[in-house]
Amino acid sequence: MDIISKILQSLHFDANIYLHSEFCSPWGLQSDNPSVGTFHVIAYGHCTIQTENNLHISLNAGDLIFFPKNIKHKIENTSEGGISTTLICGSYQFSDAHSPLISALPDFIHIKANELGQLSWFESLIKQIVNEAESGTEGRSLILDKLAEILFVYIIRYYVLASKSNHGVLAGLADKQLSKALFVFHNDMGNPWSVETLAQHALMSRSAFSDKFAEVIQMTPMQYVTYWRMQCAYNQLTSTNTPIISIALDHGYKSEAAFSKVFKKQFAISPGKARKLKQ
Repeated sequence: MDIISKILQSLHFDANIYLHSEFCSPWGLQSDNPSVGTFHVIAYGHCTIQTENNLHISLNAGDLIFFPKNIKHKIENTSEGGISTTLICGSYQFSDAHSPLISALPDFIHIKANELGQLSWFESLIKQIVNEAESGTEGRSLILDKLAEILFVYIIRYYVLASKSNHGVLAGLADKQLSKALFVFHNDMGNPWSVETLAQHALMSRSAFSDKFAEVIQMTPMQYVTYWRMQCAYNQLTSTNTPIISIALDHGYKSEAAFSKVFKKQFAISPGKARKLKQ
């Protein structure tokens, strides 16, 4: 499994498409829930988004815009004459809105229709979302929510392929040296990793590796290791009946007590209680 898939598999989120509607100008909608990410697909027509820092973004038919941290914004068409615009809007509720992946994303990602046209895999998904939203058939809501999950993965893939990230885990994956260390870590989290062993895989000295890692990914190497170990452990803990001690050993901890201490520090809940809450 590739690293992006492993990271996304460890990121817990719920996807929901909550609006599919046609508007006639003039009209406007406000979006200001900071605890969720949001996206807007312009199925037909055009409109403008105004962010809280007064940035204006023009959107046309076929465009997609994604707000990972949902900065306050207004989407509108103030022109007179009843110009029609069809919107499909969705949201992402992240279990950890401050995860390294979400933190590495910009305030918004605007993908224009002409860019999507060059990415057949992405364009076909947008068309499928629009077609499903307009189908009116049974099971539509469930299918749309599943398509929204795939949409998030596609947005991340697009962002990585476009190499638009300068900081954070996505920038680390694009770095020839750091990516080597990230690859071996994500493929074997249970290994007794240290800064030294990760640096060796990156073919760097300990100090150079540690400095570059912190500068690019904006976490120390061992903070990164601990964070993703706990995220993967949480996923295994709440989706399987694997004994806690086995999960601890799989993620680099020699005892259940040591694992539980770190787990509780990250999630403010014990492993046992986390499992019970998900049952």
